[in-house]
Amino acid sequence: MSNLTKIFFSPSETTKKVVEQVAGNLSSASKSYDLLTFNQEKEFTNEDIVIVGMPVFAGRLPKTGSERLAKFKGNNTKAIAIVNYGNAHVTDALLELVDILNENDFNVIAAASTVSHHSIFDGVAVGRPDESDIEKINEFAAKCSEKIESGEPLKSEIPGNRPYVDLKQLPFVISCDDTLCSFCYDCASICPEQAIPEDDPIATDLDLCSRCTACINICPEDARKFSGEAFEAKKPAFEEANSERKEPEFYL
Repeated sequence: MSNLTKIFFSPSETTKKVVEQVAGNLSSASKSYDLLTFNQEKEFTNEDIVIVGMPVFAGRLPKTGSERLAKFKGNNTKAIAIVNYGNAHVTDALLELVDILNENDFNVIAAASTVSHHSIFDGVAVGRPDESDIEKINEFAAKCSEKIESGEPLKSEIPGNRPYVDLKQLPFVISCDDTLCSFCYDCASICPEQAIPEDDPIATDLDLCSRCTACINICPEDARKFSGEAFEAKKPAFEEANSERKEPEFYL
């Protein structure tokens, strides 16, 4: 399946991992577009197949990720839609992803919501996706392969509501420990919001920052982190409220 393409917005790289797991079951060769850095128009044909993965931010797709995805245009192109979340709530995110793809002439044949280690509250869904998750993702990929061959359309109803829930901006502070920072500038290069000045990686413009965690994930010195009273107050309550295991869900 040489015409397989992976498209993902994956600040903490967990969504990318899920997309790659599905893709690996379908083809040994595929192209990739990382929406953290790729921000151009791209067109596909009806011979192409795309796997699109997006994280869930408070029940919605990340604004920048969805805006960049909207620049991708299909031509009745078969698509597999995946949202990845930290064991809290999917809410309207999967429906939003399917809507964006349908509006841009992709033919969504399958969809999924998968669970990964929470990117902000690190006590939630530790070690996910685990062996059980991977087994279920592999089974889903096998069914996707069958649908690609048969041309069978998506039959399942995608959960969610229109209008979608409002986008929320988290009040948490992202700080950088200047005694740890090596001034490699990786954080400034990866930030999709350009919230970190190119000449000052210690700073973060919190009005621009979407709290996507890309800068935290990429930092080789673990110098960047969430901090502040709002974060510290929310963390234990959130982790307790979302301690019960949720399972991935698949729509065919």
